[in-house]
Amino acid sequence: MNYRTSAALAAVFILASRGGGGRDAGPPGQDAGPPGQDAPSFDSIVVGDVLLAAPDRLYRAESSCSGSTCTVTYLGESVTVDLRDIDPSASTTTVADRQTRNGVQTGRLTASDGEIRFDAFGVWGDYNAATTGAGAMSLQGADIRLVVPTSVGYGSAANPVSGRASWAGVMTGVKFGSSGLGAEVAGNATMTVDFDGAALDLDFTNIAELMSGASVGDISWQDVSMQAGSFEDVGLKGRFYGPSHEEAGGVFERDGVVGAFSLKRD
Repeated sequence: MNYRTSAALAAVFILASRGGGGRDAGPPGQDAGPPGQDAPSFDSIVVGDVLLAAPDRLYRAESSCSGSTCTVTYLGESVTVDLRDIDPSASTTTVADRQTRNGVQTGRLTASDGEIRFDAFGVWGDYNAATTGAGAMSLQGADIRLVVPTSVGYGSAANPVSGRASWAGVMTGVKFGSSGLGAEVAGNATMTVDFDGAALDLDFTNIAELMSGASVGDISWQDVSMQAGSFEDVGLKGRFYGPSHEEAGGVFERDGVVGAFSLKRD
């Protein structure tokens, strides 16, 4: 496999959001900061494991992120990508079928850098954006499908401690199994926070395949601990976004679905 190319995919959503032309055309890009502020770059990125599906086989490259930097590792070989170093000038991107669902924006994101083609469902707010990063490429004569679950935004450095205790939004995912990748799915996402216990519950409901409409079982996590504006559990990595925790997002892998989500405070 082309490990270096796979690692660079961790920043695909930045290419899509900036190439889309800013907030009016799609997700908030690095050149379009939150309302009323200067335009800093996104300072936080969360990436799930990179999954690559060759004929009858699924490969996995593990990822870990801190701040704006992510490292992707496969078979002992690692590549580090810094969000601030991404140059989207070589990409061609479109954002189509924009809608509002459960308080956040959704749309179909397509991008190409000449070698890799992305066609993914994206979800975003004012301070964060998320996608499965679904794409395809040809490698050594074989057609490869891939997903790079990604959440980026303007991170909150501390846990929320007061105010309304619920967030709502949308999750997006791709089914997977031992032999490959399956259908895209999307559903509602809701999160409630226990301020005293510094813990949260996250639920994905009304999940369905985007093409067929076939329903998919609910996915949930309970009593997930929060620390320094982030939260993590088995199959879940997320964080709060915005100066006052206005939004949240992250990536997940559970019950045969891998993906990402975006939430806005009620």
